[in-house]
Amino acid sequence: MNRAFLPILATLYLLGFANLFLRQSFGVVAPELEREMALSPAVLSTIASSLFFAYALMQVPTGMLLDRFGGRVVMSTMLVFTAIGTALFAAGGSAEMLTLARILMGIGTAGAFTGAFYVLVNWLPADRFVTQTGALNSFAAVGNLCATAPLSALIVLIGWRQSYWLFAACVAVLTLALAVIVRDAPPGHVPRTTKKETFREVLAGVREAVRQPGMKRLLVAGLPMSFSGVISGVWGAPYLKHIHALDNIERGSILLLMAIGGIGGHYFYGRVARYFNTLKWPMLVGGTIILTVAALMALMTRPPLWLVTTLFVIASICSAYPTIVMTHGRGLVPARLLGRGVAVANMGIMTAIAGAQFVFGWVVGIFPAVAGVPPEMAYRTAFGVQAAMALVGLVILGPIRDVHPRG
Repeated sequence: MNRAFLPILATLYLLGFANLFLRQSFGVVAPELEREMALSPAVLSTIASSLFFAYALMQVPTGMLLDRFGGRVVMSTMLVFTAIGTALFAAGGSAEMLTLARILMGIGTAGAFTGAFYVLVNWLPADRFVTQTGALNSFAAVGNLCATAPLSALIVLIGWRQSYWLFAACVAVLTLALAVIVRDAPPGHVPRTTKKETFREVLAGVREAVRQPGMKRLLVAGLPMSFSGVISGVWGAPYLKHIHALDNIERGSILLLMAIGGIGGHYFYGRVARYFNTLKWPMLVGGTIILTVAALMALMTRPPLWLVTTLFVIASICSAYPTIVMTHGRGLVPARLLGRGVAVANMGIMTAIAGAQFVFGWVVGIFPAVAGVPPEMAYRTAFGVQAAMALVGLVILGPIRDVHPRG
């Protein structure tokens, strides 16, 4: 590997880490916001889901910007929004400010992975690209881990606001590093000849990708997997606090186990899909297990903590199929629409997570709180709604045409 590329690669790794860390961190800080600002469940879910909605909406414009201006300019410029959003979150004194902050974070991180892949394609030969993208994703997943028990410990030590001010400073330094260190291609590299499209042409291509047989069904593949995003991203910590009376460190430890399970799940799904030469059935089987977990959480009255932890980890493992969904999206569209197929599949995943987070909080908020604490039936009903959403997703996804990884 070109030694000049090593600092660039390290910067891209840190960008992936920051992306997943900020996306996941709300799950730990949610109980602190609820206590300090007396936020309702619906408001908490609105704040949490705003990042994912912004992230999803920015996927197509980000691809267009990358083609026009390149990875270094786009990533460093967009990350400015993330730095501002993180600082605004630290200073936030109202739900409106926190929501705006999360929107800015979503806008800023929307180009993290696509921008990194843009750079990797230009610097690496084809046989090294797959290896490095896998390594980048694995390192980025450490951000999920650090946004659980380690973040809980940091919040206990210095408080959630001070923690976010620290994150804002780190993102600002990373923004500068992207601008100074990253280069889109090595010296003498012949740039790819790509047709510069207008925004209207881009949207037309997206519409064409959606119209491909099976793509509309694939858009709901994120509904079952959104269960893990709801638990680890927002509602796991409040549930464990309200129903099982766990403190910050104890809640963070369970979320940490979920994050570890998710990393194992990514590896597991890739192996299973390749071994059985199918992308459809791993999604359906995993989604069915998630449906079962959500239904059990809805039916049980005050289940023991060990069982809750086990079910949460199982759901996290089984929810780790976004790569399968995006790979399926590539297989449903012609070669000229590959990028759009992946973008459409990713938008479907992120929109499902955002919508599920919002709906879960809205359902919890329907029930009157007792001394500021939602009753257990509020959470059980929300788990039931999540199970119903997973069922709808599986029914729609079921007839989809399969894609075979090995041809």
